[in-house]
Amino acid sequence: MTRLLFLCFAGLCLLPLKGLAQFDEVGVFMGISHYSGDLTERTIEPLGFNQAIGFYLRQKISSRFGLKYQFVKGKLSGDDANSTTESGLWRRNLKFSADLYEVAVLAEYNFFKMKKGAYAATPYVFGGLAGFYFSPFTELDGKSYDLHHYKTEGVAYSLYQFAIPFGAGLKLQVNGTGHIGLQAGMRKTFTDYLDDVSGSYAPDLFVGESKDDGSGAGNALRTRLSYRSQEVDTNAPASPSPGAQRGNPDKNDWYLFFGVTVGMNLK
Repeated sequence: MTRLLFLCFAGLCLLPLKGLAQFDEVGVFMGISHYSGDLTERTIEPLGFNQAIGFYLRQKISSRFGLKYQFVKGKLSGDDANSTTESGLWRRNLKFSADLYEVAVLAEYNFFKMKKGAYAATPYVFGGLAGFYFSPFTELDGKSYDLHHYKTEGVAYSLYQFAIPFGAGLKLQVNGTGHIGLQAGMRKTFTDYLDDVSGSYAPDLFVGESKDDGSGAGNALRTRLSYRSQEVDTNAPASPSPGAQRGNPDKNDWYLFFGVTVGMNLK
């Protein structure tokens, strides 16, 4: 159901692309992406920045209001190895990376009116609705594994999700030819599985059979992807207690984009 809603939303976002005449500006976004969740001890993790790039179309509604249709591709990552020794999170020893693709419709409000054919600057704020697709994976013994496939917590979560984007920026109009600017935006998501970590270890993790990757690894591989404490702590138990906490299910994950926008006027 979530995937169907996402595809419908993406289709609505792309409908305006049929006619560029209705838009006032086309541009690109270049910057960084960052994730905050169960595998980041700090809200802003200095080692958690990745590259992001995208493009947008802006439609002027009034002298201060506008609509922006935006697509951004970014990467998210988190690693318990970046946590402090005092927190003890390094013993959990989980890490992930995920490519993320976002389509969004944003409403913008400029604090100052921009005069035509002049150099002018204005701060602005924005908010809207976004749909995104992500696919978390991790490295083990030099190979990449799709964490969603192995259901490390026994949960079949959707890779198609929605988010509420909001943020602010500063843009400079360049003699009527276009804009350059800086933009920072947070994304409030409705999932706790951007990093494949949320609640407790799967109750059936260490018994029975499970799907494998075709190599016959079965539940042994699934167990290694879910519970990795013994790789860094020789005193760690062979397996966690049944129902042991793996993440924090009370807080959903977030991500953000920060970067430079460069736009060209179409009218």
